[in-house]
Amino acid sequence: MYEMRRPLSEKNLGRYIPEQSRPSSANQIKQLTQMKSSTQLSKQPYQYKDQKENMEIRSNQQDNKNQKQNTKEIFEYGKLQDKLSYLEQKIINIKSHIDNSQRQTKQGLASRFFNTKNTDQQQQQSQHINKPKISKNDLDLNQMQNKQKSSTIVNDPKVIQNDNLNKKPSLSTFVTQQKTSNETNIQKIIQIHPESAKGINQRIAFSNNQRERSTRSETQFLYYISSVIRCYMTPEITKPIQQVREHLVQSISAAQYSKMMNSQQYEEKRVNLPSISLKKTIVFDLDETLIHCNESIKVPGDVILPIRFQTGDVIEASINIRPYAQQVLQTLSRHFELIVFTASHSCYANVVIDYLDPTKQWISHRFFRESCVQTEEGAYIKDLRVIGNRMLSDLVLVDNAAYSFCMQQLNGIPILNFYDNKSDQELLYLQNYLMAMKYAKDVRQFNQQYLKLDRFGEFKDPIQLLETLFKEYIP
Repeated sequence: MYEMRRPLSEKNLGRYIPEQSRPSSANQIKQLTQMKSSTQLSKQPYQYKDQKENMEIRSNQQDNKNQKQNTKEIFEYGKLQDKLSYLEQKIINIKSHIDNSQRQTKQGLASRFFNTKNTDQQQQQSQHINKPKISKNDLDLNQMQNKQKSSTIVNDPKVIQNDNLNKKPSLSTFVTQQKTSNETNIQKIIQIHPESAKGINQRIAFSNNQRERSTRSETQFLYYISSVIRCYMTPEITKPIQQVREHLVQSISAAQYSKMMNSQQYEEKRVNLPSISLKKTIVFDLDETLIHCNESIKVPGDVILPIRFQTGDVIEASINIRPYAQQVLQTLSRHFELIVFTASHSCYANVVIDYLDPTKQWISHRFFRESCVQTEEGAYIKDLRVIGNRMLSDLVLVDNAAYSFCMQQLNGIPILNFYDNKSDQELLYLQNYLMAMKYAKDVRQFNQQYLKLDRFGEFKDPIQLLETLFKEYIP
């Protein structure tokens, strides 16, 4: 008999699970859901933490990116600012160069020889840097009229009175005179005339050798020229020697400038003087020719004179009198008509002239700043045509500033600057020269024959000038 076998079942395979222990499908789904949710909850904090870190990283990256972009923009802006500043400065330099070129073209040699007119700001800066000094080229000069009048004083009724009369005046405003030479002025001369600088520093003696000089007889003496030659032949260059050399260079520059001078309006300043029995007239400058006004009374002088201004203020001036000044004035007054023509104001000049000529017997007439012709560069020119009733053939001007007589160059007689040299003898040499001119038919021909100022403008090197024009006076 065959036994019926049951099919293989889970029980037979050892995999039988009791029904009561087997999960139902619903329970199984519920269990799986709970397991999934628990897994998600366990992972959620970690996912949030990672997300926060990622956000911080992305934020830092964005900040770094923005910072780099801002730095780049600042750098680019800085470069742009630098370019703009450079371009602005370049435009300013170009404008300044154009203005200087136009001014140089207009003024020519005058811009080198004279101080040009400054703006108020430039004057304040220059006064802050350098203390003001008394100068013939001082352009900041107030126009004032003196109350003192006499029969021998020539006053211009059109003088404009100063608007600032309540301000205490300064003596330098009313005195016009040359500054003493200094290193700055010497450097300016060297820049204008490089040939003269070479002569000053390297060529002490002239081309003639020492043996030829020693065998020569005593040479002739010529006023002004011989004094200049002696200073150029002196090996030791002291300050007075340098001042004389500088004076010759300035005379050369003035001669060159005079060629460009146009006829100025002098008719309105012209004053007719009384007729005289003497034929010739000598016009004297005041400052650095007959006297020197010190910048302060602390500097000792020959005399201290009180200068009273129209405001009533009184300032004391320390004055150095040039040796033989009064003696020469007294002697020349017997043979010539003497006039003082100064670019200073009358309130100052009258006090000084009254001291030189206390009896008013030597100096016949006085002309002051208002009678000068002022150029565009601010220089005071003494046009001798303002002196009426006098022929130019009988009229000479003695002045330490060669530009003062640039309108009538052959009527000019230069004289070396005087400051405080007690051994100065230039006035004695001048007296001899003027006495020799007394009987000349035309003073211009006399000056041309001896001083030859009309030819100074042909030269740039002063040594070449002396060797060419005055060789016979070189020892």
